Parts: sequence; structure tokens; C-alpha cells
Amino acid sequence: MENLNSAVETLIHGSNTLFILLGAIMVLAMHAGFAFLEVGTVRHKNQVNALSKILSDFAISALAYFFVGYWVAYGVTFLEPASTLTAGNGYALVKFFFLLTFAAAIPAIISGGIAERAKFAPQLCATLLIVAFVYPFFEGLIWNRNFGLQAWLTERFGAAFHDFAGSVVVHAVGGWLAFGAVILLGQRNGRYRDGRLVAFAPSN
Repeated sequence: MENLNSAVETLIHGSNTLFILLGAIMVLAMHAGFAFLEVGTVRHKNQVNALSKILSDFAISALAYFFVGYWVAYGVTFLEPASTLTAGNGYALVKFFFLLTFAAAIPAIISGGIAERAKFAPQLCATLLIVAFVYPFFEGLIWNRNFGLQAWLTERFGAAFHDFAGSVVVHAVGGWLAFGAVILLGQRNGRYRDGRLVAFAPSN
């Protein structure tokens, strides 16, 4: 009976890990969509820069989230024995990868919003700060019940705030940050001439 229970438990852990991994792969594939969307909205001369920016943003996001952001959001670090991290078929590591793909979506959203407006290096610095501190604060607030906000909402309104797919935690936060960046940076170079809107030729 103990062997059967152990086998069932292993199957459950393996199934949970596989489910999260498949979800992470699908969200990761979404980044290709972000890249193609941005490349299609910039002029031909800026396409390589736009694609390089998306790839660099993901690399910076991975480092920032691994060393700082995940700890800010969930209080978890990876300074633990490998046996601990790989327990439960590596569920903790796969969960981190899943949440990383969401965290990296924030700078991808911002990048599309400020296409042809920002310089390369300052945007990478902004990505580092956003993924290390700004986004994890909101993520922990909603998904990890940090700072008692969810408890207050439950007490005040009878229910906590649920965001299963990240429509607010990820996409709205990214949109708000992009909106602020657009206001700060202004229009694209060459977008207006003598007060008139200049249409950019589409690219693919």
C-alpha cells in the first residue's frame, strides 16, 4: 500500500510539473509574438534594433528575476541545496521558469510601446530595475498576498482580488509603465512634420 501511495504521489508531482512546464513554454512562445509585433511596427531601418532589444530584454529579465525579483515577490532564493530545489520532480524550478516568462513580458510590452523612442542602453537599465523591483512588488501584492492587501480586500468586500492569467499583474502593469514612458519620451523622430502626422511605411 505504501508503494502504491508513493507511486501516486510521484505521478501527481510529475503531472503538476509537466502542466506548469507546458504553460511556461506557451507563455515563452508569446515573446516571439511580442518580437514580431514590434518588428512590424517600426521602420525597416530599425527592425534589427527592435529584435535585438527584445532578446536582450529577456536576458536581462532572467538575471534580474533570478537574483532579486523572485525574492522580492515570494521571499524565495535559490541559495539552497540541489536536492531541495529538485524535490517534487523539480516543481520549484519549473514554477520559477513559468513566472519568469511573465516577468519578462513586462519589458516586452514596454518595448513595443516606446518603439523608436528610447536608446538601447537606458532601456536595458530600466528593464533591470523594473523586473528586479517594480513588477515583483505588484506580483507579490496580488499573487503572494504581500503587505495585507488581499486580506483587506477580503475583509472589506468579502472576496480577494483574483488574477489567474496576469491580465492586471502583467499586462496592465506593463501597459501603465509603457504609457508613462511614452508621455515622458514623446513621439517618434520624424512622426510629425510642420504639425502634420507623417505615416510610416509598414514593414515585415
